[in-house]
Amino acid sequence: MSAFHRTKKYTMKKDVASSTLAKVLSSVEKSSNTPIDKMLKKRVNAAKGYSRYLNAVKIMLAFTLVVPLVFVFTANAKDAETKADISVGDYYVQDGYLFIDLDGPFIDYTSVYAVSGNGSTVFPVDFNSGTGMVSFPYDETEWNIYVSDLNSETVHMLLTPPTDY
Repeated sequence: MSAFHRTKKYTMKKDVASSTLAKVLSSVEKSSNTPIDKMLKKRVNAAKGYSRYLNAVKIMLAFTLVVPLVFVFTANAKDAETKADISVGDYYVQDGYLFIDLDGPFIDYTSVYAVSGNGSTVFPVDFNSGTGMVSFPYDETEWNIYVSDLNSETVHMLLTPPTDY
């Protein structure tokens, strides 16, 4: 005898082996547990986990899209209660120009305009958002001046030149 003893190997086709195993297990009243069944169980469990993951992602996406709306509605409600806080610090006429010093946060200097006494629209020739100074060419008539802020709130000011008595 040799040092290595070989045992006889028996071979069987997979389908015959599966049916034989099923017969043995049915006689013992156990369910069949073939490699295919194990693989299918793993895939089903993986699919359940993936489904849970997708549901969690959907919930987080909905949460991400809906929660900022609460802040937008709250901010709009607060803005609705406030009015434009724009005022005139000083104004004067010099060399045919009207200079107005505007005070207030978030003034939209590009939207400032005036309507002169004859109905023509006059836009500023210059403005400085740092100092709040706006200058118009002025014909010394009555003017309606409109100043808006960045929230589209508009202040209407009436400029009436002094009358000589």
